[in-house]
Amino acid sequence: MKQPELKLNVELGQETETPIRISLLINSIYYFIESVFIMAVKEGYRLVVIHQGRLLTDEMYKTAGGARVAFIKRYGNKAWRDGVKAEWSLFYPPEAHWLGDKFKENKRKK
Repeated sequence: MKQPELKLNVELGQETETPIRISLLINSIYYFIESVFIMAVKEGYRLVVIHQGRLLTDEMYKTAGGARVAFIKRYGNKAWRDGVKAEWSLFYPPEAHWLGDKFKENKRKK
């Protein structure tokens, strides 16, 4: 049975007072996942997990900590060995083309 495709919708043109900021999972490769990041948006914190151009997770949380805990609960058992801890970057504004490329890759794979 083919799994339904998930859509990643984001407004890249948010108000200038609240630019998009992300916290990147630095060691995502240890979980055998290409890209994991948390986006700070007006509504809260959005956990986004993408692997091989497919959107695996796109969920909102009230806090960044809640999004990080949710990642560990869902993907922690995929770590290549016991004791691997998720290492997150500080929140920073990503380059517009990087974020845009992530969303374009996901659209192309559908």
